[in-house]
Amino acid sequence: MIYENDNEDLYKDKSGEQNRKKEYSKLFIFILFALAAQVLALNPTSFNRMLENEVKASYKAIGEKNWLNLTDASYRHYNTIIVRSGFKQYFLDKVNRDTDDKNPLARLTAKLLPLVKRVTNNIQTLTYQILHRANLLMIWLYILVPFALAQLVIGVYSWRIRAYTFGNKTKTRMLVIKKLIKGILVGVIVYFALPNFYPTAGAYIPFIALLFASFLTSRYIATLQKHI
Repeated sequence: MIYENDNEDLYKDKSGEQNRKKEYSKLFIFILFALAAQVLALNPTSFNRMLENEVKASYKAIGEKNWLNLTDASYRHYNTIIVRSGFKQYFLDKVNRDTDDKNPLARLTAKLLPLVKRVTNNIQTLTYQILHRANLLMIWLYILVPFALAQLVIGVYSWRIRAYTFGNKTKTRMLVIKKLIKGILVGVIVYFALPNFYPTAGAYIPFIALLFASFLTSRYIATLQKHI
């Protein structure tokens, strides 16, 4: 009977690992599809306007000083990745230029030039968009440090208090909290991959994600002793 239980646990572990791999694969494919769709399908002018509105909306959310730091960091990172790396000069600018070459292959390339221009412009816009959101996330993280530390202290003290209580629902509660934290992480990853059609609300997505993640982490710590 002991060996049968061990085999069942091993089978469950392997099954769970396979399911996780499938979930990660689906998420990865979705992210690639979302990024490719933005590069290929969005009108460059509209995409630029969406990004401008998103950057402007973050000004009201985090204040002038933090916003200046945000835009400065985003510009520096963008300049390093796109310009200083040579990617713009040696690739984007070269494939984006017009040509009078009569070669059949050159003519075919010329017919695809509108699509090429869209792709090259959208790659630059998408890069800045991702960098802006990454830096915005770091700004919100910095702002929420006191709240996160307070939640950590609350979690530790709650954990100590619960050491003297009784109950048998802790393991289930921990699993629920872990799923919620995982859901927040997935949501943040998806946030980085999708265009922002609601810039005012989008400026607060990292704030809300970090707020709930801090609270749930505190609840997870408070529940740990029941599971150990």
